[in-house]
Amino acid sequence: MFKRGSAENEIFQAMEKNLVSNQVETKHGFNKLAKAADLLNTAAAIFDQAGMREEADGVTEVLQDLANSLKVNNG
Repeated sequence: MFKRGSAENEIFQAMEKNLVSNQVETKHGFNKLAKAADLLNTAAAIFDQAGMREEADGVTEVLQDLANSLKVNNG
């Protein structure tokens, strides 16, 4: 069972971390979508290096669909 003070402290720390993260993102103009695309690209590279070609191709296809969607929406 959780101790009341411990749970409150964990919630406070998690909220504080999220607030700081959002402030940094806003201040520096980081884009969550760009971060996600970068992580997907890294995942595709890892799958490719591991010889998991189908998985790498699947992740790459998701990235291509995302890029095509952004092109259509942004003209």
